[in-house]
Amino acid sequence: MSTTATTVKAMGFSELKTWLRHRHPMIYLDRVLDHEPGVSLTSMLSVSGNMDSVAGHFPERAIFPASHLTQAMAQSAIILLQVSTTLLADDEITLVGSLKARFTKIVVPGDQVVISTRFDEETSGNTFSYTCRATVGPAPVAACQLTLVRLNVEQLGEQFW
Repeated sequence: MSTTATTVKAMGFSELKTWLRHRHPMIYLDRVLDHEPGVSLTSMLSVSGNMDSVAGHFPERAIFPASHLTQAMAQSAIILLQVSTTLLADDEITLVGSLKARFTKIVVPGDQVVISTRFDEETSGNTFSYTCRATVGPAPVAACQLTLVRLNVEQLGEQFW
């Protein structure tokens, strides 16, 4: 009988920050649990009542905003894109080109959300499609299909910032 060793490719918070342009308070991922370039990435988000996004949403009954959960799923896809291709150049950004999402359960402080991201396809050389599923324990809380567009900043036209 032969055994096949599987190497887990995890990233701690300090390393995963190098793959994202986002900064506090907009980095939602705490850890990459595993990834296979060109195939999939599994990440984790630990929701705390001390998070800026939770503190005011809603003070009397804290709920992690679905829009922020969507951003966490997009960040998982952004990291998978880069580990599968190349790190973004200083003059490149990623934009969400399209998004179709479904939310099935609220996420609250104390929840650990595991996001499973799968690469679906590349079109036109700079557009990449992903499927993401978010769970808390065994329960699904959200799923989305999204496309990321990788662009040179000059392609956006005149900059107002």
